[in-house]
Amino acid sequence: NQQVRNLSIHEYMSANLLSEAGIKVPKGHVASTPEEAFQAAKDLGASDLVIKAQVLAGGRGKGHFDSGLKGGVKVIYSPEEARDLASKMLNHKLFTKQTGVHGKECNKVFIVERKYVRREYYFAILMDRATQGPVLVASAQGGVDIETVAAEDPEAIIKLPVDINKGLSLESALQLASQLGFVGNAREEAADTFLKL
Repeated sequence: NQQVRNLSIHEYMSANLLSEAGIKVPKGHVASTPEEAFQAAKDLGASDLVIKAQVLAGGRGKGHFDSGLKGGVKVIYSPEEARDLASKMLNHKLFTKQTGVHGKECNKVFIVERKYVRREYYFAILMDRATQGPVLVASAQGGVDIETVAAEDPEAIIKLPVDINKGLSLESALQLASQLGFVGNAREEAADTFLKL
């Protein structure tokens, strides 16, 4: 009995949805060809960007392509570099821990502004079988490997069930932001983001 996923979308699609909901995301453009990647980087007008393979699998940054390129997430500094890396990603298979031995073909790349992260947090909204409703799962120990955090330091994971009929209250959102270590204006902004999600 294989689990069926009814909602699997690429990062560029989720960034658009988040932006439409009023959540701050880096500016970016999706590309299907190396020339489109060149134009996307040029249109962003920045010299500090990231190109990301759009493959439905985790661990893209640590993966490798059948073209020989190591990593599906790369910092780039010019439109020419965007074109060059896109040519090594597009129409090539990316292999990660989650793709298995067959890999997954990359048909699109996402060119985005590079933001300097001071600190990473983890936040997810999951369906919880026990409460038969949504549960917020958050941690101040964010990053790419939340499974390791959960195994090594379960106390670092905050779980907050949400009444599906009432939704998340401002009070609960503010409390969660405080538990994660947000203070002042950052606490208000984090709570606002939780509510919008």
